[in-house]
Amino acid sequence: MTVAPPSDAPEAGLPVWRLSWRLNRQELRLFWFTTAAWTLFFSAPVLIGLVLAEAFGALEDGRFGRAQLAAVILIVVEIARMGLLQVAALSFHRWWISVQSSLRINMLSDQLAARAVDRGRPVESPSGALAQFRDDTEDVARFIDAWIDVLGGLCFTVGAVIVLASVDPLATGVLVVPMVLIAVVTWVSGNAVARARRADRAATSAVTRSVGELVGAALSIKLNQAERPALHHLGEVMDVRRRTAVRDRVLDQIMWSTGSAMTDLGLGLVLLVAVTRVSDGELGLGELALFATYLTWLGFLPRMIGMTIVRRRYAAVSFERMSRLVADEDSDRTVTDRALSLHATPLRPTEQVPERTPLAHLAVRGLTVRLGGETVVDDVDLDLPRGTITVVDGMVGSGKTSLLRGILGLTWPGDTDGVVLWNGEPLEDRTAFLVPPNAAYLPQVPNLVSDSVAANVALGDHGHGDLRAAMELAQLTDELAAMSDGWGTRIGPRGLRLSGGQRQRVAAARAFVHRPELVVLDDLSSAVDTRTELALWDAMVGAGMTVLAVATRPVAHARADQVIQLSGGRVLSAVAPQRPRGR
Repeated sequence: MTVAPPSDAPEAGLPVWRLSWRLNRQELRLFWFTTAAWTLFFSAPVLIGLVLAEAFGALEDGRFGRAQLAAVILIVVEIARMGLLQVAALSFHRWWISVQSSLRINMLSDQLAARAVDRGRPVESPSGALAQFRDDTEDVARFIDAWIDVLGGLCFTVGAVIVLASVDPLATGVLVVPMVLIAVVTWVSGNAVARARRADRAATSAVTRSVGELVGAALSIKLNQAERPALHHLGEVMDVRRRTAVRDRVLDQIMWSTGSAMTDLGLGLVLLVAVTRVSDGELGLGELALFATYLTWLGFLPRMIGMTIVRRRYAAVSFERMSRLVADEDSDRTVTDRALSLHATPLRPTEQVPERTPLAHLAVRGLTVRLGGETVVDDVDLDLPRGTITVVDGMVGSGKTSLLRGILGLTWPGDTDGVVLWNGEPLEDRTAFLVPPNAAYLPQVPNLVSDSVAANVALGDHGHGDLRAAMELAQLTDELAAMSDGWGTRIGPRGLRLSGGQRQRVAAARAFVHRPELVVLDDLSSAVDTRTELALWDAMVGAGMTVLAVATRPVAHARADQVIQLSGGRVLSAVAPQRPRGR
């Protein structure tokens, strides 16, 4: 198992500073408050150094009362500094959460968007996308966090340099050397750092994707005694992750160690320059205390400058990866202002439900769908009058599911051509219009959540649908009556407490609950017995529904107004079968 190497520098053109600042502006007051608190905290050693210098100078001169006063002032300053630390930490965590939450909500919003113009490209694996939601958002937040550290370090350094320059200008001047060296080293090694981080993120996504797939298929793996090859595959993926992680961490530590080494070099140069004056007795005890105090902190700014340059590379990789989950892969959409609330009131998306538009006739003209550059549905025309049932049949791989998804606009916009007309009017944005109450879609594999039967049917919307009627249409009434808690029966993760047929019918009830104008079903009855399937089709016929369904069994064909035969993505025939008596 290998992970394909990503492009060397896809982030080169990304305006990382602009994107980060735009993201940061969403909580700008909180950011500046946090920055001010940390800047005061980092700058406090300037005052501490002056107080210590005064204390030791007073001791040297025998002014013990003044030394005691300086000690009291030092204690007060340290207590105030510790209190400031608590305030800064609380403010920082509120800001930290808001920045990452904004990025995550923007990615999630585009993944869940109904309108095609707002919809991001679907993820290959939900488990694999966790790295983008978890790690990449953190890398961007760390980059902006570095600004706070640099600003605080800069304020301290400026103050310390002014004070030290009045004591020894030459010794103070050599402090610039480590900053220049760190900037040069981190800039030269930036591309290697970015490549290592990108490879590590890709490998992490591969591991989380593989773990998610193995957990989901655990029962199948066990029944087929495939534990060894499954674990072998996971081991290969994790081995790639181990190698990329080691390289990424080593480079990260090298950059940090380089910054520390350069800082130590600069401090050594300062001491070397100042040693002559110390040996000659030109520096008093107070001045020595001042140098000793400041030298401890003067290494902070060079290290933070180096880390900011490195984190900028990491943030560029993260923005490039996150942009894959938003519409048009536009990195600007990852930093859209969502007006987040950090208070107790939960964030709720604005509900966008289209008005019901009664269906008289649905027409599909010239529908073509491509997947991976290959045409899977080719120039298909369909007509669905109100109250009719249209069944699509064909061999495996003939394009049945792609046809349904193309009509509903669930394929990537650039991969679909053709027009869908609702009552003669073309639908400009099918994904936004063809949702309840206008249309409902039941995919081939039902997607259920670990909750009650009623919750899975309503999906939180208990005020706009008729649960009882939906259960009756889906032929679930008798089985629900036999369950211990009826509608409230918990179905377990992905509906594992239900049979395959029950899972399909719970998902079908979800499609029926809003009484949609058009019902689109992808192999509704594949897991139900013939008697239940017959009852399902009779119920839909009796309800006068307009149905477009993929179905292969004769009972569905017998109740259809037309049967469309697909082959290679093209319509071979469209026939109207003999309807059964009672239709």
